[in-house]
Amino acid sequence: MPYLMVVTGLSAGLLAWILYRVFASQGKQQQLLLEKRQKEARYQQVLEKAKIAEREEKIFKAQTGHVSSQLSLAKEYELTNVREAINWYDKAAKLDNIIAQNALARLCRADIDDPEGEAKSRYWEQVVKAKCGESKELFELGLLLIRGQGTDIDVEAGLEMVQEAADKELIAAMLFLGDWYLSEFAQPHQPLEAFLWRFRAAKQGDINGFMKTAFCYQVGIGVSKDCHRAMYWLERAAERGDGEAQMLVAKMHNRTTMTDATIAYIWYSLAYVNGYKQAKEARDEVVQLLDIDTILGVQNVANKVYKMLKQDEDLAPHSVMYLLDKLYGREGYRPTEENLETLALGDLASEMSTLQPVDNIGSAEIVQNGYKGEEGWSETDMRAAKGGLTTHDLQASTATSFSAANSESQTSMSGYQQQPWQASWDSLLSGNDDNQGKS
Repeated sequence: MPYLMVVTGLSAGLLAWILYRVFASQGKQQQLLLEKRQKEARYQQVLEKAKIAEREEKIFKAQTGHVSSQLSLAKEYELTNVREAINWYDKAAKLDNIIAQNALARLCRADIDDPEGEAKSRYWEQVVKAKCGESKELFELGLLLIRGQGTDIDVEAGLEMVQEAADKELIAAMLFLGDWYLSEFAQPHQPLEAFLWRFRAAKQGDINGFMKTAFCYQVGIGVSKDCHRAMYWLERAAERGDGEAQMLVAKMHNRTTMTDATIAYIWYSLAYVNGYKQAKEARDEVVQLLDIDTILGVQNVANKVYKMLKQDEDLAPHSVMYLLDKLYGREGYRPTEENLETLALGDLASEMSTLQPVDNIGSAEIVQNGYKGEEGWSETDMRAAKGGLTTHDLQASTATSFSAANSESQTSMSGYQQQPWQASWDSLLSGNDDNQGKS
């Protein structure tokens, strides 16, 4: 019995000791776990503080122009807040970062709460395109800046872009500057600059440039009024098939001599073919000044010129002009390439060149300017074009038929000043190049 009690006591003691050790071990583990959690919590707090500090530093750097920080913040916001992402990309884009500019071109249209989102995307797309330095892209970007489409209005920066494109000989940019310097937005107006840019466009062979340069000489924009120079540039456009130019140059020739009347008849005929219905009525008035032989001749010339314009798409400059000069002994303003180069540089002294009859223009110069008007013309054709008369006979007939022929220059200038051109030329002041005279 005592032995059993001893064994039972030892067993109870061992069990108690085991239980003690188990509970002690569990308590220690719990204590270690608690300490670990506390340590992790303290570490997490430190980490959070570091992240907050890092973000505050990133925001501070982004606000002070650090591009990488701006890009990082923008990227963070792309999935959660498009407007905030655009805000940070915009800051980097304005610092000329192409990554941000491409991102704005992509994201702005995704901001459904911004009514200007699509326009902003187009603007940033154009900014990226303009980086290649192509004249067309620079011009388009300049227009967006000037008009404030997708961005704040910045006329000065826009004009710089347009000027750069114009310096690279982009016709559209030249014509834009020619109109800009006469617009209400350019105060004071700069007529000389307007003329020079229009002239440079004309020098590149642009029909609108021809018309606008002629208009400058017609009303005296940047240069003195000069009917001969206005007529030259109008005729450059007319021989390229422009109906409005054909109408206007016909009006300028519709004066008091037989030579003027015959040339007016030709251009009125071509304008009528081009859809200007009122040209037929004007031509019918002119034809009353001509005798039957002259009418037959001038109709032959009109048909020849029409075929030249329709059949030869690469008709050399001045071909029709020099043909009419040769047929009718015209005098007029015929600048050399050197004259044009000098004027394009802004030297108006070259404008003092005198008028010259076609016979005084050297044959080398005629070839240089591409005169091919008489090719395929027989002697019979030439005489028929003049109504069966030689140039000398035609001039003599003109003097006999018109009492004012000996003062042609003075009469022509007077008629030039009195013609009602406004109805046909108002479009050139506003930059509208539509054919106003068509029915």
